[in-house]
Amino acid sequence: MRYTLLAVFAGAAATLAACSGGSPQAPSTPYVPTPDQTTLLPQTGPAPLKPGASAQAGCPVDNATLEKALAADPAIAAAVQLGKGLTDISCAADFATAHTEGDRATVLFRFDGAQKMWVAVSGAAKNSCESVPTDVRKQLKNCA
Repeated sequence: MRYTLLAVFAGAAATLAACSGGSPQAPSTPYVPTPDQTTLLPQTGPAPLKPGASAQAGCPVDNATLEKALAADPAIAAAVQLGKGLTDISCAADFATAHTEGDRATVLFRFDGAQKMWVAVSGAAKNSCESVPTDVRKQLKNCA
């Protein structure tokens, strides 16, 4: 198998050299792929999810994703001072909370499974988790 691959790569190198106008030259050291390079297939389909994430839920989630969701809701974005961004992110089930660096307000987010995106639900200096189910609220560190 290695000899077959070596022959294919040597032939390809000679063809490329001939196509570029130069004379075919054998490489000084033949390229021999490692087992990992010969068994990996190119990725097709959607990009892989973050570790721990699934196609049905949004956790884990990062700052950039939540900041984009906050910016998409002008009313909630105007009610809190984002400052330098979101910190102290907590995520459970289809809900996430984060603090704003500006006024330390808590912003509540919900993952919309139909649209596969996070949306801002509420933002306030005090608890904004009233709409979160009790069992999930206990898992979110920013909910009182």
